[in-house]
Amino acid sequence: MSIIEKALQKQQKTAKPSLISQAMAEQSNINTPIPAPTQPQQTTEADHQPQITPVLSIDTDRLEQNGMVSHTNNKANPQITNEYRSIKRKIIHNAFGPAASHHENGNLVMVSSSRPSEGKTFTSVNLALSLASEKDKTVLLVDADVLKPSIGKVLDLDVDNRPGLIDFLLGDVGSLSDVIYQTSIPNLRILPAGTSHHLSNELLASDKMVSLTQELATRYPDRVVLFDCPPMLGVEETITVSKLLGQAMIVVEHGKTKMADVESAISELNKNMAIGFIVNKAMQGAYSQYEYGYGYDYNKESQS
Repeated sequence: MSIIEKALQKQQKTAKPSLISQAMAEQSNINTPIPAPTQPQQTTEADHQPQITPVLSIDTDRLEQNGMVSHTNNKANPQITNEYRSIKRKIIHNAFGPAASHHENGNLVMVSSSRPSEGKTFTSVNLALSLASEKDKTVLLVDADVLKPSIGKVLDLDVDNRPGLIDFLLGDVGSLSDVIYQTSIPNLRILPAGTSHHLSNELLASDKMVSLTQELATRYPDRVVLFDCPPMLGVEETITVSKLLGQAMIVVEHGKTKMADVESAISELNKNMAIGFIVNKAMQGAYSQYEYGYGYDYNKESQS
């Protein structure tokens, strides 16, 4: 029986909704407030300063109130914070630990799902918040869902009209530093989707995208780069991007995602990447809110 099947078959009829599903419901029902004002970016050496990009202010109190991973308060949302802490440990192990030699570009991580509305952006943001709490690691969150970017909405950041990934791939900005934004969370950077373009998905499969991923993989030895990618089924460019990355986190919605969809989607992924699964909107008490494993049936050497 596969990792996903084991995760999906464990359930308890009397269990209560998990904190992950509750937080996602709260996140979808909130009204987006007026974005917080930005501040001039202070110069550091970390991102090839000086840059002209501003510091984006993230309201961590608001995120905690909406049930997301706590970055500043150990007592806020302890269950979901601990859940994502466990997930990130495996990501860090694959990126920087003994397993890193088995996964080229192991610090580049794709977050996706088989179909839309299964919680991939919620997962991407929570993973980024959790990784940003590491003392000796930094994280870059890339909004690669270029047709339906959502990271700005989840974080309440005014990035829709800022240059981003698409502008870089089009060659409309001078350097990568021009589209990487510092945030008020010291270890977190954001690369937004950028300007809408009719060839956005095709740009993800371009030679410039190959160059971008190679630069991100080697630019900073302490950085994890999370790519919030489009759903895999029906978007061929997501599979193309996966060939450039070392890890994938596949979000599976409990009770909705079809096994056939998951198997079809991951069968096209890079066979050498570490593939993990997060079972989302599960039932508390039935099993841990996520199930993480390396690889799949076709790549048993990578499983754990």
